[in-house]
Amino acid sequence: MTRVIRICAVSASAKPFFLMKRGVFMKWFIQHFEKLISSFAFAVMLIMVIINVISRYFFGHSFSYTEEIAFMGFTYCVFFGVCILYKNHALIAIDVIVDRLPPHARHAAKIFNFALLTIANMYFIYLSTKLSIGAWVRPTAALRIPYTFIDMSAAAAFVLLTLYSARFLIDAVRGKEAASTTPE
Repeated sequence: MTRVIRICAVSASAKPFFLMKRGVFMKWFIQHFEKLISSFAFAVMLIMVIINVISRYFFGHSFSYTEEIAFMGFTYCVFFGVCILYKNHALIAIDVIVDRLPPHARHAAKIFNFALLTIANMYFIYLSTKLSIGAWVRPTAALRIPYTFIDMSAAAAFVLLTLYSARFLIDAVRGKEAASTTPE
């Protein structure tokens, strides 16, 4: 409950983007990039689903392109939504064993965890890029656009996740404690 109130209070005091100075706007844009992409993709997905439902109700058939655009919005919303959660340490974690370790071992486990996540996300960048490049020859059914534009969301998200993992790893090595947003 306090998290929601704090978010609303911060949002209410923020200036609209068109009133910000260029440097301030760029900093704000970089900090909220995932939220903008995910929110836009969710809005596109929602609008396409509503159009599809209305067309089925009034015209008796649906438009085939709405499903493809809604699916594209869904993939971008999900992958960039995961980036938002990971950036804020809001993903579900079962750390019962790690919490019972002595502080020095807990610190070593945190470093190992972020190092492993950095390496895994780098590998996922490779796999998702390979998938995106291979999907160029496969067009969608209705719009005939390559599946690369759908699969690219995973590659972009894994790039962001790798950057966050590397930042968290550096912070863990330096001994900085990450701010957790878990509702505990």
